[in-house]
Amino acid sequence: MRSMSDIESNIMTIPSANTTAGSGQSNQSTVNVRTVDGKTWDGIVVDFKDVIHEQTSCFNELRWKPEQLEKLVVYSGTQVLGGALVRKVNVPLTPKTLAIIRWGPVWRKIGVIDDISTMRIVYKAIADQLTINENCFILFIPSVDPQYSQAETDILTDLGCTPGFQPDSTERYFVNMGEDVDQIRASFGQKWRYNLKKAEKNGLKTEFVSGPEGLAQFQELYSSMVERKKFLETSPIETLHSLMELEQEELRPEIVIVKKGGIPVAGAVIDCSGEQAMYLYGATNHMALGLKAGYVMQWEIIKFLSKLPHIKWYNLGGGTSKTCSLHQFKRGLVGKSGVIAMEPAYFHLAKSVSTNLLGSLAVSMQLTKGRLQKSIHETLAAFA
Repeated sequence: MRSMSDIESNIMTIPSANTTAGSGQSNQSTVNVRTVDGKTWDGIVVDFKDVIHEQTSCFNELRWKPEQLEKLVVYSGTQVLGGALVRKVNVPLTPKTLAIIRWGPVWRKIGVIDDISTMRIVYKAIADQLTINENCFILFIPSVDPQYSQAETDILTDLGCTPGFQPDSTERYFVNMGEDVDQIRASFGQKWRYNLKKAEKNGLKTEFVSGPEGLAQFQELYSSMVERKKFLETSPIETLHSLMELEQEELRPEIVIVKKGGIPVAGAVIDCSGEQAMYLYGATNHMALGLKAGYVMQWEIIKFLSKLPHIKWYNLGGGTSKTCSLHQFKRGLVGKSGVIAMEPAYFHLAKSVSTNLLGSLAVSMQLTKGRLQKSIHETLAAFA
């Protein structure tokens, strides 16, 4: 329980006749949106089933300037309903501000039955604070959730948000961790099971590591892979060292290393902080493909996650393009009991015409810049 002294400011109060559905409180409460500091925010979000690294302060403060980050907590009376970490970016040559919410807000509190009305209250409170009180252009980048993505899309639409950018490859793959490991294995695609059996005969050893030695092994694998495959490196891999040393153990990622004869051949970094375990980074060396190390690694990850009672889904992410081989691999791993969910479009919202116009232009320019950088990199790599 956090005391009211943890709160920096009370910046918005919204009277509401239906703020507490599913929470057991009187429906005469009011909704309050307040800002908190980073440490307080991370202490709050670990109490939510839908916490994910992109909504933690410890992760974002390693990537962005602290003054760019705003942590908004939605209260009903003294009870936390949810909240969002927001990154703010000034639109060049204008007084306008772009407020980016990536894979948030959080609203599914541990120990409380999920209630879509709570989701609606949290989203509306955050949207009103940013658009009405702060005159921002909001860019919602929704997370993908096998259960709640459609509800999120419906709520954003009801709030007046406009769908915008749609990723080229929208499939996101989820292993259902609600079954025991034998059922999960039986659910794998036939070819996936065949390749796993072959991989298990290759003398591979798997270790879950959390100290500096394991981190160094993974980083060496990752760096050599980027160099070998000529990737355009845009991931926040540089944050990994600090994340492994976080004071809050719940937010530290797990590292798995697969070895052949004592030599690391494959590795992965997994976020286990919320109900969705998230595959953050993966790396292989030149030996991994022939050894089918990826099959053993994913199977060992699933066995590890099955021992964590709070994990309901293993989010494998998607593919780098519509036609890349990762789709076939992940489809077989998800199997018959898993879910292939579609990533929603980005949504944006502003209350004034000028803010909407300038915000939309800024987002479009940034997305175009990213695509151009990728295209140039791929062209140069082809001739390297």
